[in-house]
Amino acid sequence: MATHQSKTTIGKFHWRKSVLSDVITVAANMRQEDKEEIFAYSGTLPKEQMFYCFFSSKPCMTMIGRKGNIMGMYGVVPCSPKVGRIWMLGHKSMTSDYKDVRAFLRNSPIELQKFHCNYPLLYNYVDARNETHIKWIKWMGFSIIKKHATFGVEGRTFYEFVKN
Repeated sequence: MATHQSKTTIGKFHWRKSVLSDVITVAANMRQEDKEEIFAYSGTLPKEQMFYCFFSSKPCMTMIGRKGNIMGMYGVVPCSPKVGRIWMLGHKSMTSDYKDVRAFLRNSPIELQKFHCNYPLLYNYVDARNETHIKWIKWMGFSIIKKHATFGVEGRTFYEFVKN
């Protein structure tokens, strides 16, 4: 009896240094919540913001799912030698595979610790509409330090978060 062999190679969730083509892929397939947050914050389109993050971050990393799919990008934009603005922008399929999501959650604290060694103070702002982002930020040990009732080009409510 013959069995059907899948041609899909299942590997492991991992991350690697970002390459320019990742910017195009994530920008063209960005999660709606991330698109809305980018525009509310800066008034820019996903591709513009992704290029800024790619070229300004030290480091800029890409998450790869176990099937080789790009899940998103993240990094830290240095503000001073010990302060960095941390960010992450996801591909719309970022949460489509529960095993990748579990691996992402399991590995996030490890990656954060690497950043925290180089930047003892990490911060950024999150759109108050993004409840999932806020829960994840808190789960990662960040503290919400300030509510900005009118923030960014759209004048929406944002929360400032920090980890030191």
